[in-house]
Amino acid sequence: MKIPFKDKFADAAIVVARPIVNLLMAREIKVITKGEIIPKDREQFIMISNHFNTWDAFVVMKTIKSKIRFLATAIGFLDPGKGFGMKFLARAIPKRVGKPDYIAMKSLYDYLEMGYSIGFFPEGDNTFYGETLEIFKSSGKLIKKAGLDVILVKQQGGYISQPRWADYFAKNGEVHTETLTLLKKEEIKELTPIKINKIIETAIYNNDYDFQREKMIKFNRKARAEGIERLVYYCNNCGGVLTVFGSGDDIVCSKCGKIGHINEYEFIEGNKFDNLVDYNEFQYKKIEEVIASEFVMSVTLNLVNHYRMKNVKLGKYKVRYKDKKLHLSNNISSFIFDLEKIKFPVNTMRGSFSFDYEEETYNFTDIRHQFVIFEMCRYLNGSYKS
Repeated sequence: MKIPFKDKFADAAIVVARPIVNLLMAREIKVITKGEIIPKDREQFIMISNHFNTWDAFVVMKTIKSKIRFLATAIGFLDPGKGFGMKFLARAIPKRVGKPDYIAMKSLYDYLEMGYSIGFFPEGDNTFYGETLEIFKSSGKLIKKAGLDVILVKQQGGYISQPRWADYFAKNGEVHTETLTLLKKEEIKELTPIKINKIIETAIYNNDYDFQREKMIKFNRKARAEGIERLVYYCNNCGGVLTVFGSGDDIVCSKCGKIGHINEYEFIEGNKFDNLVDYNEFQYKKIEEVIASEFVMSVTLNLVNHYRMKNVKLGKYKVRYKDKKLHLSNNISSFIFDLEKIKFPVNTMRGSFSFDYEEETYNFTDIRHQFVIFEMCRYLNGSYKS
């Protein structure tokens, strides 16, 4: 298949932009690589990696020199600046998360016919708490159908450097990557999609706190606990729901006071749990209590226009949660969202949560507590990655 001019232009633009982007990235994180360097003339492949934040695509490209197109969540295109770069420079393939997207799959296979390699993050979302997420079950089918070598770029340290929930990131954090050929196309012929998924899950798994215990990197990050309410919705001291927040480096509960302190190595002092992977596992065990509770928050409600890839702002709303329903109201209008009817919930970026509801896609922005809604939906409705 002939390569369109807009893709040729994007390829040339990427060559020019790459050193600039690397310079900008170096102001935030230092990428330390090991393993293979994938040359320009390498035969086509599928690249997979674990997911830690929006720098991921640039981090993995430090060791990949050949032409590649990435699958990316369609909701990510709603951010005007990011969306422009993804659409016109990176020529990323927008994919609806959690549901069949035949247009995206057609674009993907068109790019394979043009000679491009394909990169994607099997988790589909970056971790809020530092441990690799469940992968999409369709990953193995995609790899099986493509029939190409699978290149793994394993990332470690990115979450610790830039926790997704945090208001402030570390200055000069570190991301360590290792690039290797995970599967040869000859091997893939003999594997089922289920077996491929198991290999992927094992290969990309990472717990950044385990990595940090080995490295013990000291981070320069101010107000290390501020933003923690984006992740922590249950106080492990008094059982308060949506009572935890950050104050400087301290984790504080509005009901019972200080419950922890995040030190310069990003571990928690003064709490039963010294890391957020274990803390999150604990709080999820209390999810039935959370679902039975009542709480209040505020959000900006947007209706997503998929055709134009933009948010249509409906206004700022006060949200009251009770009896598995989100009641949104302001002086003009009101909405009720039944959690058990929400489909395909996605945590997009730090302050954004999107979902499908009665044939429409909504996007909450300016939200400080999206993770609790996501976890309640996940518990009530099951995995959206099946």
